[in-house]
Amino acid sequence: MQTTIRRKLDMAGRARDFCRTHPDATNSGYTGAVARLEDRLARAEALADQQLAGQLAVSGAVVNKQQLRQEIFNGIGLLAGLAKPAAREEPDLAAGITRTPLKLNNQGFLTGARVATATATTHKDLLIRYGMPETFLEELGAALDRFEQALNQKHNGRAAHVGARAELEAVTSEVMLIVRQLDALNRFRFRSDAESLAGWKSARDVAWPSVAEPGEIEKPAA
Repeated sequence: MQTTIRRKLDMAGRARDFCRTHPDATNSGYTGAVARLEDRLARAEALADQQLAGQLAVSGAVVNKQQLRQEIFNGIGLLAGLAKPAAREEPDLAAGITRTPLKLNNQGFLTGARVATATATTHKDLLIRYGMPETFLEELGAALDRFEQALNQKHNGRAAHVGARAELEAVTSEVMLIVRQLDALNRFRFRSDAESLAGWKSARDVAWPSVAEPGEIEKPAA
């Protein structure tokens, strides 16, 4: 979460707590604003959790993908090494099993590795005679499936992160508008109560921009 958004939400949380301890049952507009603030803050926290989860998913997928890519690269290397001598018996074998460049883009790497694995599966018995472990192709296929899942996890995590960030910005703007409303109400309400007014000013104190952005509060006069 961006520092500016976190600062605004922390301030709004303090404003909400102040309003909870200083209710105004006679003013339905005040009560409604507090209820909306509570709702929007709850939504903001849920979005912050979603954003963090998306970031962690992307980070985890990147690490897992790199490990799997190396594992698959090594496996295809073994197949390619065995295919060359085995091609004396099956000439088309070497052409179908080639080393997939490690720096190839993800989709290209996955496609090349699956083609090599499929070719090896067709000539499984021959490759076993040349030294390929009997369960090797099943294990390589499982690694390819996990690699594809990691690609999807990264994509989904990034989508969740970006979507949550965009909505969080919108919700934060709503929160700031509500606090602006409450600021006007409380400053008028406590105009003759210096202690309560000071408490409110402390609660809603934040580094306000000198010029309010759309949906944000200008710094109230002290």
